[in-house]
Amino acid sequence: MSATGDLAPDAGTTLIEALVVVAIIGLMAAVGFPQLHQALDTLARRQTVAIVAARLREARADALREDAAVVFALTPDGRGYGETGGAVARTPPGVLLASRGDVPGGGIAFYGDGSSSGGVVWVRAGRRSLAINVTPGAGVIAVGGAG
Repeated sequence: MSATGDLAPDAGTTLIEALVVVAIIGLMAAVGFPQLHQALDTLARRQTVAIVAARLREARADALREDAAVVFALTPDGRGYGETGGAVARTPPGVLLASRGDVPGGGIAFYGDGSSSGGVVWVRAGRRSLAINVTPGAGVIAVGGAG
């Protein structure tokens, strides 16, 4: 401030300075957004893989407990999964499932002795996928194998 209490002529920001700041922020957002989107896809895929693997293990445990066959299947649209006749869980937006199993419709059966028909469930988000393998016979559930 000057002695008379007036502001100095260069005390504020100009419109050009404000526009430069907005442009820089816009460029940073444009560069960072695709990386953020890819990170969110990766997180959604990993979370879904963990949940689907847990549900497969739960289906195997149910078969052992009930001493009866339990079938784990996907919905036709690839956005839901669960035990046949049970509650259907949905995948997060952008995550799709596909399977290959010996049961009609690609389902995977677990039997009362702990064995399985075997199969694979693929979890896809973005351009990447991850496989959940169920070994035939032993019924072991293992995560791995990118596609």
